[in-house]
This record gives sequence, C-alpha cells and structure tokens, in this order.
Amino acid sequence: MKHLHALTDLQLQIMGVVWDRDEATVGDVHGALAERTGLARKTIGTLLARLEQQGLLSHREEGREYVYRATVSRDEVGRATARNLLARLFQGDLSAFVSHALDADEVEPGDVERVREMIDEWERRQKDAKDTRGRRP
Repeated sequence: MKHLHALTDLQLQIMGVVWDRDEATVGDVHGALAERTGLARKTIGTLLARLEQQGLLSHREEGREYVYRATVSRDEVGRATARNLLARLFQGDLSAFVSHALDADEVEPGDVERVREMIDEWERRQKDAKDTRGRRP
C-alpha cells in the first residue's frame, strides 16, 4: 500500500470525491473534477486504477462500469499526513507545530477554543485509560 502521507493533491481530490459519495464511478469523479482539473475521463480512469493498485481503492462491477470505494478513510490519510509533517518539519516537536499553526494567518475565531477542547478530551481519555489499567479484576 502506498504511504498514506504521500498522496498528491490530485490523488487527494479524487479520493475526496470517493469519500464524499461513499462510492463513485469514473464518470462521477470526472464530473466532479473536470472543471477544476481539465483532465480527460480516460485520465481519471487511469488514476483510479492506480489508486486501486496502491491499495487505496477497491471496485465492484456494475454492468460495464467499475464502481470504486475507498479502502482507507479520510481520517487515516489525515493522521498519516499530520504525523509525517510533524516528523519531517518539526522533528516530532508537537509544541513547535502548534506554535507555528497559531502564528498562521488562517487562525479563525473559535479555532483556539476547539483546540483547547480537543486537548481536554485527550487528557480525559488518558486519565480514563490510566484509571482502567489501575483497576484489578
């Protein structure tokens, strides 16, 4: 299987169509991306076949057409990409990554509060896991 963090922008766009629809044909993907990418239907078909060869998609036949389904989730790809970015650009230093993200112009109202909520939830899960491990049956 291809490294999930190494998908190109075009591959992510194609996967996005499949993820959004749960299943998609070459025509579905072409219709969704043609205006944005200018790619021919045949090219989209080739790219879908390559993603399947890499283990990211599977297909079933419906008449003479293949219907593709993702074998990996958007979350799996997102986590792999984030791990790779963290490791490559920030040497695994999560605080440096967060600091960089907070300095970006793209921080919107409410973003920091959502991050705080995520950290609080992570801490609760860690505490619950520790409490569960500490109990004796």
